[in-house]
Amino acid sequence: MFNRLKYLSVILGWLLSLAPMQANAEPVAWDGPGKKGWLTRSSEHFQVHYPALNKEYDAIALRALGIAEASHQDLVPFFNTVPVHKTQLVVSDDQDAANGWASYFPFPQIRLYITPPSELTGLQNYGDWLTLLIRHEYVHVLHMEMAKGLPEKGRRIFGRLPILFPHSFTPPMLIEGLAVYLETDYDAGTGRLASTWYQMQMQEEVRSGNFNTLGEAAITSKDWPYGQYYLYGSFFIEYLAQTYGEDALKHWLSLYSEEVLPWAMQNNVARRVFGKTFEGLWRDFRTEMYARFDQDTPSALNQISADELHTDESVRLQVTTMGNDGVLYVVEQNDEDHPVLNRCEGLICEAITEADQINALDVSAQNELVAVRGVAYASGRYSGDVVLLKEGRWKKLTQGLRVSRVRWLPDSNPSPALAPNAVIALSYKEGTAHLYRVSTGGQTELLWRGSYGEYVGDFSLSPDGTQLVAAYKREGSPWNIATLDISNTDDLSNEPWTLLTDTSSTEASPRFTDNGDIIFVADYTERYNVWQLKDGQSSQLTDVESGVFEPWLSGDRLWVQEYQATGFRMRNLPVSLITSGAASMLNTAQLMPNVRPVTTANNSIESITLSAEKVSEAEPYQPWKTLRPYFWVPYYEATDQTTNIGAVTGGSDALGRHYYQIQVSYGTEQEALDANLLYQYQRWAFAYDLSHDLIDINPQAPEYTVIEEHQWRLERRWLWRALDDDFGVHSGAVYRSGAITSIEPGVVLVGDDSFTTASIGLAATLDFQGYLLQSPGGFGSYSHLVVEDYALSSDDVSGLHVQFGWSYLFDLPGRNTLSLALQGGVADKESPRWRLGGLPPQEDGSLFGREQLSLRGYDAGVQFGEYYERQRLGFYTQLAQVNDNWGIWPVGLSDVQVAAYADRGRAWTADNDAEALIGLGLELRFNLLLGYRAAVPLVLGGAHGISGDAGQTQVYARFQLPL
Repeated sequence: MFNRLKYLSVILGWLLSLAPMQANAEPVAWDGPGKKGWLTRSSEHFQVHYPALNKEYDAIALRALGIAEASHQDLVPFFNTVPVHKTQLVVSDDQDAANGWASYFPFPQIRLYITPPSELTGLQNYGDWLTLLIRHEYVHVLHMEMAKGLPEKGRRIFGRLPILFPHSFTPPMLIEGLAVYLETDYDAGTGRLASTWYQMQMQEEVRSGNFNTLGEAAITSKDWPYGQYYLYGSFFIEYLAQTYGEDALKHWLSLYSEEVLPWAMQNNVARRVFGKTFEGLWRDFRTEMYARFDQDTPSALNQISADELHTDESVRLQVTTMGNDGVLYVVEQNDEDHPVLNRCEGLICEAITEADQINALDVSAQNELVAVRGVAYASGRYSGDVVLLKEGRWKKLTQGLRVSRVRWLPDSNPSPALAPNAVIALSYKEGTAHLYRVSTGGQTELLWRGSYGEYVGDFSLSPDGTQLVAAYKREGSPWNIATLDISNTDDLSNEPWTLLTDTSSTEASPRFTDNGDIIFVADYTERYNVWQLKDGQSSQLTDVESGVFEPWLSGDRLWVQEYQATGFRMRNLPVSLITSGAASMLNTAQLMPNVRPVTTANNSIESITLSAEKVSEAEPYQPWKTLRPYFWVPYYEATDQTTNIGAVTGGSDALGRHYYQIQVSYGTEQEALDANLLYQYQRWAFAYDLSHDLIDINPQAPEYTVIEEHQWRLERRWLWRALDDDFGVHSGAVYRSGAITSIEPGVVLVGDDSFTTASIGLAATLDFQGYLLQSPGGFGSYSHLVVEDYALSSDDVSGLHVQFGWSYLFDLPGRNTLSLALQGGVADKESPRWRLGGLPPQEDGSLFGREQLSLRGYDAGVQFGEYYERQRLGFYTQLAQVNDNWGIWPVGLSDVQVAAYADRGRAWTADNDAEALIGLGLELRFNLLLGYRAAVPLVLGGAHGISGDAGQTQVYARFQLPL
């Protein structure tokens, strides 16, 4: 069943996944801003594709081209290389997340998520988000394009094969580290290395005494801090540049560009340039970091009476809010247990409901909870909406509003348009900030829209409801504190912001106190601490050497989240607010310059400064211009029966909506061509397989019997969607035909020499499952119902197939999961029968054409019939989390897991009942990391059937290669 097509997928998947740069294009959302079409503009070195929705996207596209051309001029001298093909930029507004990616395969391309960072995450140091994003991603493009000698000559023959891009086979630590190093401008205060956040993280890595080894830093680890290869890599590249000079850095990149076996030559190249292997360089780097960051200054939080919240320690910055009664609400997420919402009085907390994908939270004076829940849609969109907690369940108030923050309006607000029972929601669309009023009945009203380059972060409302205070940023400036008068909403779109601070520091998380003062987080002392703003003057309330965030004031106690090397920890400490005219309790008010209110006016989208670069007129997007094959792979397979010689190629368009793979090979024994084709277009998938299988029926004859088989498969996913795409209806059709084309001597054919089957089907899926980063399983249920009709077939088969399945993942404490799965099927007498037995995975990833069902401890087809049932119980646990690599070599281990199974199943006919068969299984899984990023599980397992003579002991070892 598509054996060769799967083999084709293995070939391409293996080649792509071992290269630690993003290689597989992520398709744009089919229902996003580009659903009405896409436009394209071109400049000298770039093409940009963007939604044909409005003039805002056109202006952003023009700006992106200008920034990209400026980045090209600035960065090409460093890399001394220019891409052969124009780099494809795609302006994407599908994600409510600040991110992007670049790839060299199959052509140089960059995906730009235009939603800017508006929180403290390390990305907040930017003058303009597009400028920082494009520069970072274009560093990747130029870095990957570098090739000399045999790799360069190989590209002329085979095209853009990953194995001919030497720099794609370096650790992600070095790839991302170089990009962060070159994105950083200390003079302008932009880039992650210039951020207090990165300085804080590296300081805590050093002070913890658990500074990463070279192997730990080299891989894409799931350990905290997330994305640590960015952190360690950027400081390491900076160390190399400062110690040996940028010319040595360039020389290292140039020499590495010549390597045919880049993994094996990394230490050799390093020794030639720096005089040391990477192990030696890492030891020196570690010494330098300890000298820079290892200061024995204890945290002030540890010197005063600071209490800790009675919840599990978590690595994440927790989502929190506080009511007027001083009750703290905390969304507890630790990546190994189902997220829950806790209600905390004092230091004691109790869980009140689940909190999966809850990204922001607020509580009203009546103790009503509202939140922002992120949803990953089947189309590829990720969007946040407002939800209200009613009777222990979250009720959705908005649909597609793309919310990031939400705050209740106080009852005392004097504006009729901002009446009670409503919230203010912050949203980003088209790269600009929006403020909405959302009622508890779900009605929405746009209150204010920012101009391009005007960013709004976390905000709070004054006790009387007339003022909104927010972290506020203008293009080219850092994050400051500003207010917006919301007492009159008749013309709020023209209401100006008033700056309360105007410093070169980063300020965030402002909160109004009961008396109208403001507390907030700032890095005035090159550490994030809590400050009080009163009468135009600031006073420091905390003095922590790492950093504290998310402040909430209750009387004379302050809740904060302190950053530590193991993650964030909720702390509660006493504070004394500064009264009018009083001095700062920590005598550091002078670090905050006197500020004067500054008024800024809103600007329209036309205020975006367009580039003077020559650009083409906008024209409709044409996928065919990038869809051609850019590579081919020679294919050779030899068995004891035959030899297959062929080639593999494939491609995708710039938007990732079209994707195809093709393999053609010739079998010497069959004297025939085999062919495989896979094509995907958004929700459509088509596959064709032509194979010639050899069967040795008569061992005395040197020839083989040859069976030619054709298989066509067409699927259309998501015909209908509901429940935030948890529910979906899908369709599919499968056609198979086969014939004996050659019979070996001494074999007599009895019966037909050909067969044909064809089916069409509908499937319904209901998926409430979620997955956890640090747990081998997840939580929630999944159900499916599949109905297939074989009425299109010839006289061979006809009738209906009906299958139903249900499974549930029980999230157990710690990194443990229990699973229960029930499945069954009914088939008409004339339709293909179910076949039970064999090791998983017998069922492939398709919903349709599934007739073979696995059952551990028994041969495939041990039972068959018109009916089947199967139950499966599984337990999964993580034995050890390793997250380490073999030095700089491309072999590492993520973790070790064990799984135990119990299967029960039977297949029978109306005339012949069958006893249930029981099989037990045990697996040990080593989750290897090959090529620093590719997760390749090595599974060692055994199974034993305990029912009757059919049971057997099965022992197996296999790699689960990416398909």
